[in-house]
Amino acid sequence: MKKLMIGLMLAVNLISLNALADKQFVGAGKFYDLIADYKTVCKSAECTKPYREMIVYTNGVRDSFLTKFQFTKLERISDKQAFIWIDTVLQGDFHTDGKTVLEEVVAIFKGTNLVAYKVDYSQLAWYVGACGWDGESMSGLEKCPMGKIHESSYVSPDFKTYIRNHDDIAQFYN
Repeated sequence: MKKLMIGLMLAVNLISLNALADKQFVGAGKFYDLIADYKTVCKSAECTKPYREMIVYTNGVRDSFLTKFQFTKLERISDKQAFIWIDTVLQGDFHTDGKTVLEEVVAIFKGTNLVAYKVDYSQLAWYVGACGWDGESMSGLEKCPMGKIHESSYVSPDFKTYIRNHDDIAQFYN
């Protein structure tokens, strides 16, 4: 009976960890609508009024607009969003190093109000379907094509709601 309970608790924990992807909080419906509007208005390379974008983190450089606290929160959210890859892209012929890298943060404004962050994140990855990797030894990965799995998400300014960018779902690039 004790083993059954431990097994059930483990299953519930795994399910709840997977539920962290696309977290919703009070006002999530408005946030979804705002992102849909933003994506409609800003689908071209240049964003137009009432929205504007500002890169606040790229190439390892953080703009003073983005505090260390905010950056850390966005790193954690990116890691949570990438965790779902275990049940999606990593079910295929890919292996990652498991270390999520926050590549870029774009602050999105509507008028003068910060309304969202767009975060781009990735993990170092190998395409193991082309190299006969045994799935156990890291030393066998050098024969596999190396690249990264990349994705992006939108995060509310209070960090309580975040949603995957359905135009940039996890994909392997080499």
